[in-house]
Amino acid sequence: MFISKKFVFMELHKTGCTHIRHILNELIDGELVGGHNQAGSNLFDEERVFLGSIRDPWDWYTSLWAYGCDNKGAVFNSSTKARPIKFESLNWRKNTYSAFLTLISNRSKHPQQWLETYADVNDAEAFRAWLRMMQSPRYIMDIREGYGENSISRTAGLLTFRYLKLFCTKSGDSKRLNSLSSFKQIKDYENEFCFIDRFIRNENLEHDLFQVLEDFSAGISNEKKADILLREKRNTSSKKHGAEYYYDKKSERLVAKRERLIIEKFGYLMPSLRHIS
Repeated sequence: MFISKKFVFMELHKTGCTHIRHILNELIDGELVGGHNQAGSNLFDEERVFLGSIRDPWDWYTSLWAYGCDNKGAVFNSSTKARPIKFESLNWRKNTYSAFLTLISNRSKHPQQWLETYADVNDAEAFRAWLRMMQSPRYIMDIREGYGENSISRTAGLLTFRYLKLFCTKSGDSKRLNSLSSFKQIKDYENEFCFIDRFIRNENLEHDLFQVLEDFSAGISNEKKADILLREKRNTSSKKHGAEYYYDKKSERLVAKRERLIIEKFGYLMPSLRHIS
């Protein structure tokens, strides 16, 4: 995250966050602390503006998958590379259930099946197979990062889980988050605990960022804006096609169901509906 006296920018994976954090670090006196980490309670002691980035869920999934096709990313690494776990290293006394789930998930990995879905960034069928695996109880534990163990995974997708974890939950305060299961509970939790003051949409990244800076008296010159607009985004994938290339009706509806929270809050449309006049 990026922390200054005036701003805290929280980094949600694959939403243009790396690009944003470097721009903020260049323009504002502050520091980069970690990456996709949660905000500690100390950051709320002063009056800071909390910023977060967000992205169309259908585009987000194609970007996450394409990044894996380039052999990059946490999801790719956790799902395709089985890492040995020492039985004695698990915290059995403190949390027996969590230790058991960790052990089982490590033994039930399906690296070859995941690798097959990452073979060709132009293969729409492979993307759809990957997307189904990302939402399936059979494979969900392979993703790690606590998603499969959390009851949220029964109702919502990984994007919603990460959104709630980073934007609505302070570090060390995950008890409520771990008890959510229904969509109503998830929506109520987001309404009550989301602490992001302004969102920067990936689809309108530079404009939204410039607007935030201007609104909070941290504006930049037109020359600097022009320079930033010409820069290439960071951590992009080799994907050449838009979302409409990868989705069919069934896969569109799957994302619509699993990422309902974000779709409804930000008004995103299915790829097949975006160009209907």
